[in-house]
Amino acid sequence: MFDHMAFREPTADDAQMILDWRTADHVAPYMLTTVDYDLDKQRAWIERSNARADYHHRLILIHGRPVGYTSITIVDMDNRIGEIGIYMGERDVPGDLTMYNFVPTLNHAFYALRLTKLVNHIADWNPRVIKVQKYNGYRQIGVEPGKVVKDGIARDLYVFEQTAQEWAQFRRKYPDNRDWDGVARPDPAGTD
Repeated sequence: MFDHMAFREPTADDAQMILDWRTADHVAPYMLTTVDYDLDKQRAWIERSNARADYHHRLILIHGRPVGYTSITIVDMDNRIGEIGIYMGERDVPGDLTMYNFVPTLNHAFYALRLTKLVNHIADWNPRVIKVQKYNGYRQIGVEPGKVVKDGIARDLYVFEQTAQEWAQFRRKYPDNRDWDGVARPDPAGTD
């Protein structure tokens, strides 16, 4: 990754920190779901998540300090399609240190996990992330009107996708080809 950035798998010992992030005022309102502030449930969720074959997640570390969370969910195993999620839990980290966290995440999705496509669903109440999708190489493929209910109101989901071939071209803009584990991932043959 960029020299200041690394990733590690969460453990049950991280439950308090992740729960605090996930329920924080700068994170919770932008999520599709609401979680209870229950430390035992959070620990159990981390342990279940670490055991799943269709769910991969890491803490984002800046200079060795956990500052955020990222995940890849394989939503269609047969066709190798996934969805990613990322949020920054710590507010005091400069944006220029965290803004490229998607590069190793997408490298991990497409090269380590061998996904063929990512499809992301972004809620209409999160306009900043909607705008960032194009910056990360995604194409908007539609809007699902009234798809999710938040605070009793039906809201729209914006749908974006990116294929492995598109990422192989797009990622050439960035100086790093490593995944979450620090493994360099050259483009596979046939993606030029």
